[in-house]
Amino acid sequence: MKELHIIFEHFSYATGVGVQIMSVSGEIRYASSLLCELKGILNRLLDIVDCAAAERMSLICGCYQSRRFGGRYIFFGPSGLAYCASPMLNSRGVLESGVVAGPFLMTDHDEYLSIDILDRLKVPRKAAALIESDIAELPYKSPIASRSLSEHLFLCAFNSDAPPPPAYPIQIDGFAYPFDKEDALLKAISQGDTRKAGALLNDILGQVLFHSGSSFETLRSRVFELTVLLSRAALKGSANVDAIFGLNYAYLRELDELSSVEDIVRWLHGVTRRFGQHVFDFAGSRHAGVIYKATSYIKANYMHKITLQDMANHVFLSPTYFSKLFKEETGQTPGNFLTAVRIDESKRLLRSQALNIVDIPARVGFDNQSYFARVFKKFEGQTPGKYRRDNC
Repeated sequence: MKELHIIFEHFSYATGVGVQIMSVSGEIRYASSLLCELKGILNRLLDIVDCAAAERMSLICGCYQSRRFGGRYIFFGPSGLAYCASPMLNSRGVLESGVVAGPFLMTDHDEYLSIDILDRLKVPRKAAALIESDIAELPYKSPIASRSLSEHLFLCAFNSDAPPPPAYPIQIDGFAYPFDKEDALLKAISQGDTRKAGALLNDILGQVLFHSGSSFETLRSRVFELTVLLSRAALKGSANVDAIFGLNYAYLRELDELSSVEDIVRWLHGVTRRFGQHVFDFAGSRHAGVIYKATSYIKANYMHKITLQDMANHVFLSPTYFSKLFKEETGQTPGNFLTAVRIDESKRLLRSQALNIVDIPARVGFDNQSYFARVFKKFEGQTPGKYRRDNC
């Protein structure tokens, strides 16, 4: 590993791009000097755009994706920053960690500020001005240079006798991962075919567990990959992006603390159920179009004052009929669904620590802090302050 550190340190200075080695659970095992110098800039930027946890999750997912696609993978984080990733395998060919080069920009600095920060991420101009000079410090790589950077990273990662990962499809310890079933699962979810999607998910689960055997580390590696699969399926099924990234971040921390095969199996059942709630809630509804439209409206506007009349107007129904229909199809009133969305978002903000607790209620649509605290405790069984202490 020491030799790799030297190699990546030279890579970083030669390319002007920071490098880090991450374990499959997100632990940073090495960071180049150049990346350490950028730490303050990156922390400020990610705090302003409010996606530090999601960015971290995207780096881990990038390492897994690089394994699947032959060792070379270029991707964007939720912040719009670009990265390259290559996997690092142990002697048995199991993914233990990954090396990530980045962040860097693939558009010029002004375009990144205008298109990503202001337009896509909706960062207020006053807040964006605080990181304008930071953005100017980030390295820029053209698409052609980015491909060369990815190739260079791959060659550095596999400089030793360890064989590089084969291109997709791959075999893992003699087990050909069922990518065809994964593709079919994503398609079934996007079409709302829950019966087919459930059968495919069970099949993938069964194959992964069977071929993992009793090896704890192998099983944990497979389960992490399956968690990434489930999150992708949830997003494909129109689940809330922030909610899914928040779940993934929490699950990573939980998975890293498990110490037995039995614990992982029990944990996986819970994860599957939770992701299923996000993916399959409304697909079988007789009024799926109305429900999807209403829930999407609520998720996009929860931070504002939304009335039952506003929701009903959005789907062109009377408030009385809309409320009755929503309750029949989802099992809860529109108001309760709105409150649940607000509480989920408040939990994400509490975990990120980007805001003072007193500022969070207004950000998620509550009129005052005392009412927010009462509702939060009713939903979560603890105060917002205790939730932050327990999850940060």
